[in-house]
Amino acid sequence: MSHYQILDWDSEVFGFGVAKIVPERMEGEILLEALRVLTKEGIKLVYWASDSQDPVSQGAAIGLNGVLADQKITYLMSLEKDYRPVATVNTVIAYTEHSPTPALEFLAFESGMYSRFKTDPNISNAIFEKIYKLWIANSTNKQIAQAVLVANKGQDLAGMITLGDKNGRGDIGLLAVHPNYRGLKIGADLVYAAQAWFIAQGFKTSQVVTQLENKPACALYEKCGYFVEKIEHFYHFWL
Repeated sequence: MSHYQILDWDSEVFGFGVAKIVPERMEGEILLEALRVLTKEGIKLVYWASDSQDPVSQGAAIGLNGVLADQKITYLMSLEKDYRPVATVNTVIAYTEHSPTPALEFLAFESGMYSRFKTDPNISNAIFEKIYKLWIANSTNKQIAQAVLVANKGQDLAGMITLGDKNGRGDIGLLAVHPNYRGLKIGADLVYAAQAWFIAQGFKTSQVVTQLENKPACALYEKCGYFVEKIEHFYHFWL
């Protein structure tokens, strides 16, 4: 099996070759050889979601100048065992348009403020916004999401969440609350609405991936019944 995979979508967005290392664990010499091969193929950026608990992999990444762009945490909950219906204070409804409004795009940007595409200094803000514009557009047109839920405050879009299916689990993609409306339990109500939507679709399990540095998001998911499944160290190698 190849140790790497060329990423066509990412390459098109960035305007140069992008690839990812596939195994979560790898020794330094094997990783070095994979990076050498990718360099010869014209790849400029390589992602690696590595096992944070494996010191050999961590040493290999650091030794080869990998940028620790993200400590990615996966949260999980059983919708059969852990789910408890919760009374909500904010109305959450389905977003039914097939393209995002500027207000929805703004929330998409807010959802990515801790992402590796924002924190890696080698990635411009223009590329960051391009990525998240595409993600929210492809969520509203149902290419990468099955539903988008929103919470409104008067005429304002106060929050949003995107929902889909990942490996048979109900998956939360993007989640954001407008800075003007934080502290009003909108984030919790969006998550509770997502859980109810997953159950209605027949999912037995829900998951969400966020950043360890995003303390408000981690606290929100834990409050809503999720527990940590795994933590990955996400490295970027610039070739």
